[in-house]
Amino acid sequence: MKRFQFLTGFLCGALLFCGLTSIATAASGIMAKPSAQTFYLNGQRVEFEAYAIHGNNFVKLRDIGKAVDFGVTYDGATNSVHLDPDAHYQDEAPTPTTPPATPSALTEENVKAILWGLMDQYPSGTLYGAPYIPNKPFDRPFSNCDACAGWAMKCSDAAFGDLPYRQIVNPSWDEIRAGDIIDWRTGTSGHAVVVLEKTDEYIITTESGTNNKARWGGQYFKWWLEEQPGYRLFTRYPQ
Repeated sequence: MKRFQFLTGFLCGALLFCGLTSIATAASGIMAKPSAQTFYLNGQRVEFEAYAIHGNNFVKLRDIGKAVDFGVTYDGATNSVHLDPDAHYQDEAPTPTTPPATPSALTEENVKAILWGLMDQYPSGTLYGAPYIPNKPFDRPFSNCDACAGWAMKCSDAAFGDLPYRQIVNPSWDEIRAGDIIDWRTGTSGHAVVVLEKTDEYIITTESGTNNKARWGGQYFKWWLEEQPGYRLFTRYPQ
């Protein structure tokens, strides 16, 4: 019971961070800075990654669980965190990832295999973990890292690693390859999709929307794409 009471009180000043503090707080107009305070558990100093926001300390929930020893688990399918004061803490199992393609092994078939492999991790309707932090945060085609843009960059990074992007405005149909990002503008909004397959008449894609959930198997016809304003392609295949 004491353990549960301690947990309940401690959670009043705790927040689950995912390494995105500066981005998340800046987006909401809240300024965060590293906390200068020290933390003690049963008289022994403990090291927490802590941030000061509006005079309060915020630390990672997993860090607290590890120090106090209670269960913390995350369910990606429902985007929910589960706490169990009667369970022992266990480190989060690393998410299996597909090694990024290297230039020497960079073929369309390899790229296709990596992208279709992502469908096992993120089937249609699964939250992909927005906002996404790109492999190269200062070399990316989109400023926002959620919705269709975040998912497109996540797929591209999985397939191409750290290779640079190249932009092609009004690309020809022959220039489109698996793994390329197709982007267009319609009025004040736009959309980005990742090419999985291409036929003579249409592309098959993976994409996301404002709900930050992966979708697979979309089709966009050649004639329609080429009529869209701002139609362009981002590729990472070396020239």
